[in-house]
Amino acid sequence: MGRFQGLFGIILILGLAYLFSNNKKKINFRLVFSGIGLQVIIALLVFKVPPVFRFFQLLGKAMGKLEQFAREGAAFVYAGIAVKPTPDTISDYAQSGFVFAFNVTAAIILVCALVAIFYHFGIMQRIVAVIAKAMNVVMRVSGAEALSNVASAFVGQIEAQVMIRPYLPYMTKSELLASMSGSLACIAGGILVVYSNMGLAAGMDLAPMLITASLMAAPGALVISKIVFPETEESQTMGVVKLDVKSHYVNVIDAISHGASDGFKIAMNVIAMIIGFIALIAFLDWGLLKIGHIFNPEFNLSLNYIFGKLFYPVAWAMGVPNGDVNSVATLLGQKLTVNEFIAFKHLTDKTIPVVSSKGLLIVSVAICGFANFSSVGMQIGGIGVLAPERRGDLAALGLKALFCGTLASYLSATIAGILI
Repeated sequence: MGRFQGLFGIILILGLAYLFSNNKKKINFRLVFSGIGLQVIIALLVFKVPPVFRFFQLLGKAMGKLEQFAREGAAFVYAGIAVKPTPDTISDYAQSGFVFAFNVTAAIILVCALVAIFYHFGIMQRIVAVIAKAMNVVMRVSGAEALSNVASAFVGQIEAQVMIRPYLPYMTKSELLASMSGSLACIAGGILVVYSNMGLAAGMDLAPMLITASLMAAPGALVISKIVFPETEESQTMGVVKLDVKSHYVNVIDAISHGASDGFKIAMNVIAMIIGFIALIAFLDWGLLKIGHIFNPEFNLSLNYIFGKLFYPVAWAMGVPNGDVNSVATLLGQKLTVNEFIAFKHLTDKTIPVVSSKGLLIVSVAICGFANFSSVGMQIGGIGVLAPERRGDLAALGLKALFCGTLASYLSATIAGILI
């Protein structure tokens, strides 16, 4: 029963998508089943084929190395405050342990600089185009939505839309929703490195799970979005995958400086959100505690208590072992209503402990995505700048995209849980 408990989750997730579909008769079931099949193949390759799993473990070690390199820059900037200088290097950043703000800042800036270099030389565009062509053949989705969803597994929410900027004004509403959903279901490379290293700091090897989650999220988002909003219009890029995005950097130095600058902005935004949300949670928990004590002095009401109850059925249906259901449900609630950083912080520092390996896998995949309420606003604002004429459609589709992106992450997690 334990292995196949997740079947209830798949039925629940697809059932919710079908329930909220705006045109049930137009659902392309070939696309749905091919997309789920693609997710299953990705999960099987990673978790059942040892060489592939070892390759993903090596990628995880590479992420750890990236953070070590990032520490060198951080050590110079923060020496004497957060790190202890030594004769061997500029300063021994590792001796200070994991300092969230400094580690996050350093890792994101380095990865963004590397991505900018790859983008400048056309490497990123080629990788995205190759994978998008494969997805286009397997799932029969349009070129624009395939490109956007695959790009979202490597770069940020808005950067993925930049790659399809020429198509944005002419995309159908179904394509636009699929594109937004993919960006919410996936996670940027720089952030993925941060989560992986947060896990390593806590003795958790999350890298294979997180990389798999982001790869599975691309077809998963297309599956859910095409159930919720089936294609009824004529796409201008159906069957066509053409990516001709030129580098806007003058040279590699310009790419590095712009990438580092963009990484700093992202890192500062992350730090600001963490401070603001944690402070707000503390305020709300204080108020809820007082309300709970009105009814019962022993009743410590909190947001975590509420999340644990609301998301309990979802966590159980996804196949989480009974001992971890309440913790996973709480983390699912935090990720959706607050953000994934808070959920990962509480997972990796064991504030909300998940003890079973299966529970850890499912929750890691389920919360590895940008699907939260604040991200919806970021998408509407960011994509709206790229295509001002679509701002009304973006606003109308925002909550649908959040719904689809969340279900896509849950679908990936459920499938992964069944297969291990």
